Amino acid sequence: MVTLNINGRDVQVDADPSTPILWALRDNLNMTGTKFGCGMAMCGACTVHLEGQAIRSCV
Repeated sequence: MVTLNINGRDVQVDADPSTPILWALRDNLNMTGTKFGCGMAMCGACTVHLEGQAIRSCV
């Protein structure tokens, strides 16, 4: 079990710690606003903020 803090709220996710954040958000939490793009962290479609920094969540 992994804990993510999403918009100030702690959420438990039943995912392997090596799972990309994108898939934890989309598949485990049904938060489909985060999009899959190129899958190589180049296009920016999967960008989320992590500790104040924009990161590509697909890798």
